[in-house]
Amino acid sequence: MSEVSHWMHVDVFTVEQAAALWCGTDPAKLSPVNSFNRSEILAVKQMLYAAILTKEISADTSTNGLAIIGDHSKSLVTRASLEALARQKSLFPAFLFDTLLPFDDAAPAPSARSLTTSFPLPDPSVNRGGRPPEYDWDKFTMEIIRRANTPDGLPATQADLIRDMLQWFVETEGKEPAESAVKSRISKIYKYMDEAKKPTR
Repeated sequence: MSEVSHWMHVDVFTVEQAAALWCGTDPAKLSPVNSFNRSEILAVKQMLYAAILTKEISADTSTNGLAIIGDHSKSLVTRASLEALARQKSLFPAFLFDTLLPFDDAAPAPSARSLTTSFPLPDPSVNRGGRPPEYDWDKFTMEIIRRANTPDGLPATQADLIRDMLQWFVETEGKEPAESAVKSRISKIYKYMDEAKKPTR
């Protein structure tokens, strides 16, 4: 089970949490010393800082006393604003887009309503409007499950499934997404299957 999956129902994050999740890391495992964290997390944090400064995304700085000197680690950003930024940059971090991320049914996800914020949280029962997703990722997921349940199962390598699913998009939607968007989803499946084959202690 992925620890990141516990964050799938949270709608408001600190910039620091968002940067860690963007890179597939549980924010609880971040070091308070920046230089001890992975360089890609620091790079994403810098990207989010820049997006806040250029008004590409809005941030609630009311509880972050360091925002005045440009430190937005503790500033709050919404899932919706992060999704919009990711789409704008053609990036698809798993915690925002991956419908294949495993969930732990036994442990309740943190409640977004328990977070204190000065701006309203999105109500999932309300249509948020905006442009619909360009590609049907839910149907993509169901197609992979359908293929996995055929006698032949999934291809031996993820490269083969990536190629097959890009072709599937062309056949079903008349266009294909970026290969990186398909790869980011499929690689998780093969990683999970490889780990499942390892003997448990």
